[in-house]
Amino acid sequence: MTNRSDPELIAACLNGDSGAWEALVQRYKRLIYSIPFKWGLPREDAMEIFQAVWLDCFQELHSLRDVDRLQAWLVRIAVRKCYRFAENRRGAPASVELTETDLKEDPSAGLVQRLEQEQVIRDGIGKLSPRCKQVIEALFFEEPLPSYAAIAARLGLSANSIGFTRDRCLERLGTLLGELGYEY
Repeated sequence: MTNRSDPELIAACLNGDSGAWEALVQRYKRLIYSIPFKWGLPREDAMEIFQAVWLDCFQELHSLRDVDRLQAWLVRIAVRKCYRFAENRRGAPASVELTETDLKEDPSAGLVQRLEQEQVIRDGIGKLSPRCKQVIEALFFEEPLPSYAAIAARLGLSANSIGFTRDRCLERLGTLLGELGYEY
């Protein structure tokens, strides 16, 4: 089910396939859940927004005109929910930085673009081999940053090989991101 395209999953969802719905939620859960955190909202509020986004998606999926733009549609729903939530709390959070260009068109456009790029990066990392995925996640996403020796021990490698492995994995990730349409 996870190998199916968004349009295929959407069609299956509209036909009542609960497995397709689960696959869709799994595909985009990290993206949608990350948006409230970018707005500086606490975990409880992020969970509420996450649920509200998927409820809206469930109720309005039949009205989605361009099924190839599902990701952008979900991001826009989440950003609008965050915006309304922040408005109800008297003002947008300071942690969300919008440029003048962002504000001229759509207040959420810049944030949407950044979130879409982050999702492409997550998708690219997800397509890496398990070893490369572990190396990239350890070196770029773990806090505190583990030492090369710790990463090597975890992967059963020599500490001296981590730099070479990192370079090879970054090269592969760059290729995957290019294939996924990521613009540097």
